[in-house]
Amino acid sequence: MATYSKPEYSANGYQANRPRYKASLVDTIIAYHKKNDPTAATDFAVDVATGTGIFARQLPPHFKRVVGTDVSPKMLQSARDASTNNSIEYVEAASEDMPFLESGSVDVMTVATGAHWFNIENFVKEARRVLKPNGTLAIFGYPGFAHFVDYPQCDKILKDYGLGDDKLGSFWDRGREVLVNGYRNYHKVFARDSWTDIQRYIYPDTIEGEPSTEVPPIISSNPVIMDFDVTWRTLQDFLLTWSTLTLYHKKYPERENAAKSIVREMMAAAESTDMDERLNLQWEEILLMCHPPQAVE
Repeated sequence: MATYSKPEYSANGYQANRPRYKASLVDTIIAYHKKNDPTAATDFAVDVATGTGIFARQLPPHFKRVVGTDVSPKMLQSARDASTNNSIEYVEAASEDMPFLESGSVDVMTVATGAHWFNIENFVKEARRVLKPNGTLAIFGYPGFAHFVDYPQCDKILKDYGLGDDKLGSFWDRGREVLVNGYRNYHKVFARDSWTDIQRYIYPDTIEGEPSTEVPPIISSNPVIMDFDVTWRTLQDFLLTWSTLTLYHKKYPERENAAKSIVREMMAAAESTDMDERLNLQWEEILLMCHPPQAVE
């Protein structure tokens, strides 16, 4: 996605301040991968749109070979810098065109908070090509909004800033709505193209337009993706990684940093004065898993 390659965007800031994923998420994906076929291999995993490799670094203990791909050389360099060993191969490649991968070679393909930037039709076609017949595709992400359990008045402030056309909303790159809508677009394409055992989990049930009657999700009772302890300070650092904020300040460099404005307004609404106060947040999450269509005999 183009913004992450721009000189003004901080790949190191992304690496330092983006949420991490639960250690159990890999176990969840592998359990799904082997549910219908206990012999399904875990030899080769590809993390597409790996960014700075935050999720890719969780894969080597479970797979013999791990590749992370991204279109941004800047993000890939940050991923290499953050790696403690050479167990992950990083390759510059678009999600829709990965010619270095042989057809039917990948056991598990993951996309961590990146699938909304893809050309959906072309990516699904490429994923189908490279996955083994019993392979697994796991797409997951977080829209970036949260429910403030102790300060519900802050929910609207965060969304108004993030999505309001008079604030940051008009600066999101195209594709953002795919994530905000819970990856329903992908669910529809997988159902249309006869991908099997489609499971789309959402948490909580407040994601826009959910639960969908057309492509019903599974409402998870607990978070399954994110591992993110938050204070006002770390929340502000996270907001600084939003691509929309980078584009907003490129147009309005004279304005106060929007992340600081958002946090200051929320703290005022919460009557909080401690930047290091631990916050009780419920983050919106989506996890979508499926297997490629089976060949007709």
